[in-house]
Amino acid sequence: MKKLTISCLVSLWLLCSLPLFAQSQGLDFYLYSSQSVKSIENNLQYLFHPFAKANFSIVGASNLENRLSFNQESKNAMLNLDMSIAQKSLIHSFSSDYQSIFDASDLEPSPYINKTATLGYALSMQPLDSLSLSFFSRGLLRSEQDRYISGAQLKSQGYWLGSNIRTALFSDSYTAGIAADAQRKKIDWEAFEFTQVNAYYNYYGNIFSLNSSANYGYHSEDIYILQAPAEKQLPSSYQLSDEQLRRNLELSANMQLTPGDFATIELSDYYSQKHVSYSNSEIRNNADYNNQFQSKVQIRLHRRLGWDTEIAHSYAVKDYRNNLNTRNTEVRHLGSRMAWEYAEFDSLIALANLDLQIMQFPDDANRWDNDLLTRSYKIGWKHYWHNRIRLGTWLGYGEREDVYIDSLLSANNKFVTSYSLAPECSILLGDRLALHQVYQIRADYSDYIYDTGKENTFYRQLGFKYNLVFDTFPYISRSQDPLWLKLPYRNSPHNALRLDFGFAYEENQYATEKLGYYQLNTKNRRWIGSLSVRHDIRSFYWELTPKYTWGTWTEYAAVFAWAWEFNNMSIVEFNLSPYGESTENIDWRSSISLDLRF
Repeated sequence: MKKLTISCLVSLWLLCSLPLFAQSQGLDFYLYSSQSVKSIENNLQYLFHPFAKANFSIVGASNLENRLSFNQESKNAMLNLDMSIAQKSLIHSFSSDYQSIFDASDLEPSPYINKTATLGYALSMQPLDSLSLSFFSRGLLRSEQDRYISGAQLKSQGYWLGSNIRTALFSDSYTAGIAADAQRKKIDWEAFEFTQVNAYYNYYGNIFSLNSSANYGYHSEDIYILQAPAEKQLPSSYQLSDEQLRRNLELSANMQLTPGDFATIELSDYYSQKHVSYSNSEIRNNADYNNQFQSKVQIRLHRRLGWDTEIAHSYAVKDYRNNLNTRNTEVRHLGSRMAWEYAEFDSLIALANLDLQIMQFPDDANRWDNDLLTRSYKIGWKHYWHNRIRLGTWLGYGEREDVYIDSLLSANNKFVTSYSLAPECSILLGDRLALHQVYQIRADYSDYIYDTGKENTFYRQLGFKYNLVFDTFPYISRSQDPLWLKLPYRNSPHNALRLDFGFAYEENQYATEKLGYYQLNTKNRRWIGSLSVRHDIRSFYWELTPKYTWGTWTEYAAVFAWAWEFNNMSIVEFNLSPYGESTENIDWRSSISLDLRF
């Protein structure tokens, strides 16, 4: 409670101690509390114009967090002052930044304290509408708590330089551009170099369009390790341990062809490669290669009949210096969807998908190679009866073949057959009351391909869910149903009450095959009862949602929340969400947030 009071006073002081006529300012405050975690966050933004063509901004942030696990405590704070002055095509920026980090836990002998101050200058130029350049330079001072010697400080200083250039071309039919960034940071025990180049080209035509981009990045970083002193009188020191080099390349292209209103063809491809290498720990060197291709064809066979086809292929290689871990993954996908609106708002949908995943370990004698072939088929139906009753169902069938190539693992080869039925029904009563019903029936049969002594298994699931919803908004206007939105309804958007009574049941059963029949091993059941109440009163709302679960296990849960929007964009929110598996052990989780805008 003491930390919360201090945090609120600091935030209030930051606002009141600036007797300036601000044009833009805001304060964000967030508090979260539970049995295991307590955290407080503050964010402050303040912008004003001291004179013409000049901006002065203040950005502050703080974060306090306590965790019961290992008695962890962390405190982070940041304050940034920035002033920019515009002069024709030039913008001068002066910045000062301060950061503080505190991290303590029972796992460390002493807390880690880091304080960094930065002072910098930046210059931005735009000689042409299509060309901009900028660079910045910063000086850094850092002080750290010595982890091995109590009360001792490790101090360092250094610099941070960076530059950027961007240029672009554009017309009515295309846009193109290129950008390059470069940075270098160097202090006594931290150093990195960063370079990145981006390019793009986009073309827009009546029939054909193209979007393409390329990105290359280079990042070199020195890795230091803190060494304990050889003698008690000497301070600790950072020693250069290794050098890490990261390189990445990304290429992407998307083409769309529209020969007419009856068809659309889309082709896309994405390629990336990443390399990570170390100067000393070469065994940790690794590389990633990935290519993803996708093709989509949409055909309008009739005004009420559409057919979509999708073909996708991806190939990924994870290459380690340690050859035993190298693996190649290939995924192939073929999907087709046909939708027929046989009457207005009534439709039939058929789906078919074929997926093949191939995983290979070429440098490990292919001992772990695996093929996973999945076939799934679904038929969906939606029908309105007397406009106010919506009926629907999904009927599904699937096959999954899991195969290991190596004979030592072939005992795991199995074939899984799945059946599912998911009917649903929604009944609209008037314009404010609706009853929703959803059912789920599913059965999975797992049959091992070879007779290795493993028993075939059977899984089945039965579930249903009912929701009775009363909404004075009214409900029709929030239903998003294309037919119901055409029905007449009343309107009361400034004072709406919503009640949702819910009841659900789910049962899962697991069995193994014994002499031609399945013997039930385990099952679990659960019933869920819930109630949701929400009341909107113009810019204020409150909500209460208790939920009780019983059966194989018991759960108690509830959510109480309210929010108020004032002063146009300012919002205050409160949330209380207790949860527990018994009434004697309830975790009272709560949070409050305040977003002030002036």
